[in-house]
Amino acid sequence: MKELIRQLDSEYGFKLSEEEVELIAKQWESANRMFQRLNEVDLAGVSPVMKVDKRVKGIKKVKKVKR
Repeated sequence: MKELIRQLDSEYGFKLSEEEVELIAKQWESANRMFQRLNEVDLAGVSPVMKVDKRVKGIKKVKKVKR
């Protein structure tokens, strides 16, 4: 991961210090562990809760009343 961060750093010119690279790598590892169980969930064949009604053109705006 550190090598990927260094590559992005040189590509985009962030000029990160070694401490910052280390901190970003630790944060990535923490987030990766947190979301690992979500990434393992198979949602193939599951339909969304909401469906979009293609017949509706747009939402009408409600006019605000001045007091």
